[in-house]
Amino acid sequence: MNRSLLAGGVALFAAIFAVGPFLASSAHAADRPLIWQPVKNSDRSYSVKLGFRLPTELEPEAGFNVGVDAKKDGSMNTPLRLWGSMKMKSIQRPAYEVERKIGIDFDGLAETAAVSMNYHQTQIVTSTIDVERNASYVMRYDGLNQDWSGLDANQTLRLSRANTGTAVVVRATAIDTFRIGGAGLGLEQKLGDSLTLSGSVDRYSDATAAVTSVNARYSFQW
Repeated sequence: MNRSLLAGGVALFAAIFAVGPFLASSAHAADRPLIWQPVKNSDRSYSVKLGFRLPTELEPEAGFNVGVDAKKDGSMNTPLRLWGSMKMKSIQRPAYEVERKIGIDFDGLAETAAVSMNYHQTQIVTSTIDVERNASYVMRYDGLNQDWSGLDANQTLRLSRANTGTAVVVRATAIDTFRIGGAGLGLEQKLGDSLTLSGSVDRYSDATAAVTSVNARYSFQW
């Protein structure tokens, strides 16, 4: 990856932890500052997210993701990604929650980087139905060409039943500064606290056929 870009990422992570103790003292972050999230993405793909979260009002956090992706021909990739984020707005009510974050990512294997703005909203509509909305806007940097490669925008609406763990997901996507558009519909079913089964159908403007997928995802947090 471009050395100046990597140096900038390291400097950002250092700055997040340096200024964290001096942020507003009215902290409401999670009690667990250590982030450790191992994930089985598929039968041949595993990853773990490691990092730290400072117990301050803006909840700055930074760390890295490392994984192992095995291919059918026996070869393996070991992706490494550095990440950091800071919360810009947070509203929490008994039946309503809003959160806005700014994040930055550096992918060492693909030699790319990204700056993102993320919006998350959760609302309890009835005693059994929850509505969740997520929006993200990502500006990507191509380390090989040393240039910004475009803007991606994503919108997701999720309707879920808390008592059954069933959710319907509607997605809309714009890629490469709206050069490619897409939409999708998904169905998810939680089995316990760690296992989720999902199926989806997605269609993009640059493809002649829809893409269907069925996945099982296991995630454990500590």
